[in-house]
Amino acid sequence: MKLADYVPGRFQALAIFVREEVMQPRPGRGAQAIQLGSLCLLVVLISMTLRVPMIAVSLIVLFYGVQSNAFFTRVVAVVVVGAPVLDVGSLFLVLKYAYGYPLVRIAAAGLILLGSMYLMRVNKLGLMFFAVALVAAYGQTIPDTLDFPEIAVRALMWAVVAGLYPVLLMVIVCGYLFPSRPAALVQRELQRQLAATQALLQQISKTAPPSAHANAQIEKDTLALQALHTFARSDDADYRTIASYWNACIATAGYLRAKTNALVAQRLPTGDIARALLCRLKDEVAALNASVGRAEPYRSQWHPTDTERATARMYGLDGLCQTLQALARFDLSQAEPKAAKDSLFVPDALTNPMYLRFALKVALASAVCYVFYHGAQWDGIHTSMLTCVIVAYPSTGASLQKMLLRCSGALMGALLALLTTLFIIPHLDGIAGFLLMLAPICFAGAWIATGSERFSYFGTQFVFTFAMATLEDGFGPTADLGEIRDRVIGILIGIAVSTVIYTFVWPESEAVTLRQKLADALREAGKLIRSSGRVDGSDRLTYLQQRIACWNALTLCDDMQARVSLEVNLPSDTRQALLQHTRDVLARVRRIIDQWDNLRDALADDTAWDDWRERVVDALDHYADGLVAEPCAAVPSHASPLAPLADVKPALAAQARQLAAQILELPDWTAVADGNEPAPTATRHRI
Repeated sequence: MKLADYVPGRFQALAIFVREEVMQPRPGRGAQAIQLGSLCLLVVLISMTLRVPMIAVSLIVLFYGVQSNAFFTRVVAVVVVGAPVLDVGSLFLVLKYAYGYPLVRIAAAGLILLGSMYLMRVNKLGLMFFAVALVAAYGQTIPDTLDFPEIAVRALMWAVVAGLYPVLLMVIVCGYLFPSRPAALVQRELQRQLAATQALLQQISKTAPPSAHANAQIEKDTLALQALHTFARSDDADYRTIASYWNACIATAGYLRAKTNALVAQRLPTGDIARALLCRLKDEVAALNASVGRAEPYRSQWHPTDTERATARMYGLDGLCQTLQALARFDLSQAEPKAAKDSLFVPDALTNPMYLRFALKVALASAVCYVFYHGAQWDGIHTSMLTCVIVAYPSTGASLQKMLLRCSGALMGALLALLTTLFIIPHLDGIAGFLLMLAPICFAGAWIATGSERFSYFGTQFVFTFAMATLEDGFGPTADLGEIRDRVIGILIGIAVSTVIYTFVWPESEAVTLRQKLADALREAGKLIRSSGRVDGSDRLTYLQQRIACWNALTLCDDMQARVSLEVNLPSDTRQALLQHTRDVLARVRRIIDQWDNLRDALADDTAWDDWRERVVDALDHYADGLVAEPCAAVPSHASPLAPLADVKPALAAQARQLAAQILELPDWTAVADGNEPAPTATRHRI
């Protein structure tokens, strides 16, 4: 028997999850990890050489500040610089007027914490107010341990230095010396995806089954390219002049890769004409790849003959041909539609009570931890109060997700600190050896921290805990094992207090919001089916961009489903039914999109199917309306038949019936609605 047979299923799933997150490719991840790890070592060297305290603060600034591209790093740097200004201003006022009055000082700090957490929920600059809240909580440890206001002011000023000079370093290194320009990242990622498409075209003859994991990765890669496109448009003037072309190119690359991955499972096109068509497609994809590398628009002299068109329709290659033809004729004078500017504050900032309740919960949890560690005279566990702020997220599931990452990261960091303190640090006699010891830890943490949001905080946390345990006392490594113990115990106490308060005091659930997101995904799929029946020209490229909008809606649902699975305040039966129905809906929407791709290519400009398409869209909209209704009333619509026209080709009729079957077999949500779901709440996540 294999070793995996003796491992419980949950541990196997955890191992698969960790492996996927660690190995997940992302545009610019390698460069970002190298920059972040190198800057961590540089900060340690500078701080120890110039005797700048609070090295852990400097490191955490880097982990929040260094981003995947130079433009985003400079934007975040502005926010990170603004946070210390607010921090210092608020703390100076508190220390100046209330240093000798503990009750007044604590009340003032509590109000600052309350206001910051409220603004974090309702303002787009949530990261800045999160930093203010964190410092307001941490700042209470200064007067408790120091007897003289002058020393407290000096410590506060050193905190400003420790927080600001890493910002200057990361802007110089990541923004100017070794910048990862978003436009260059877009080009490299497009070339990688097109090369993958060429490899898939080569595999069509091998009749290998397509990988479901590959389908999910294609969605992630395409959406990552869309995000980079937004940054590149703001950063590069040359890119901005033809931004609409690059957007179309991203949509084309995602479609070509997804379509080719699906074709891998189909039977081999036989005959010289079919093989010649495959070779021609590979050549055109290679030409597109070369044009991306030159940052030039793709142009082609290829015009498929009637024989090639018939062969393409026979083997499902017509979508690839039409997409390449549409991109080759793209009009560069087209202007990309301007995205609507969001308000700085959420629309219901003053009317939704959940924002204020959220801030009150965080303040309550922090106050409980402060009273506990101060009453026990155990200042070493002050990390409990910080933990209450760090793991504060709008929904219960998101908070528990962050707690798990913080707890596991802290334990890993503490274990590394313990091992290095016992076995490595006693043998070091210089800064060079110390930096060599830190290098694998910093680079491993940097690599994990540059991954997806589902796992990145683990890397940030274990490096921060390691630094707090080994670098905070004096200007050199410490051998005090009590520091390691206190930090970890404080984090565990903070997680326990947060779990109780965030779960039972005004719990916020994303269960209803998840149904709303599913409804949005269904409506996006309806827009895709309602789109023009023309299969060439600009209409096709617009269709492909709408296809990416569907992927984006589905990915949002996937992420929210992962958070809802951790909401322990939901009844177990209700939660399991909700998750199962969600997985069923997402799987069927993805099949609807893929099947409509094939059917749309076969329909060409046939307007006789317009009525059938409208009935399909109406059925999707009807189901979506039921999902957002209170109580939930989403059931498949059987009122109007979804069968195609009677006089159509049998092959087309079979494809249409398969698509309609996915809609008719959508799950019945009325049973889930009978459970005790919390009322809907508006949620907003930090940057």
